[in-house]
Amino acid sequence: MTTERIINRYGDEFTFTLLEDGNIQWSGNFEYHRFGYSNQDFIDMVDPSGGPYLTEGMKIMGKTIKEFKRNKEGYLIITK
Repeated sequence: MTTERIINRYGDEFTFTLLEDGNIQWSGNFEYHRFGYSNQDFIDMVDPSGGPYLTEGMKIMGKTIKEFKRNKEGYLIITK
C-alpha cells in the first residue's frame, strides 16, 4: 500500500492510503469540515478546515475521485 501525507495550512496532518482495490482511505482531523451532495445518493465534495478541498473529478494519487464515503478514520475515496 502506498501512503501520502499532507499538512494543511493549520498544521493538521491528513494521510491518503491507496488500498488494494484502488480506492483511497483519507484519514485525519475532520472535526471541522464541510461536505456536499450532488444528489442524495453520494457525497461529491469534502473540505476540512484548512484544506485540502477535494471534489468529484479531481485526481489524487493517480486516481480520479468518483465519490466519498464517511467512515471511522475519515473518508473512503471511491475512485474511477
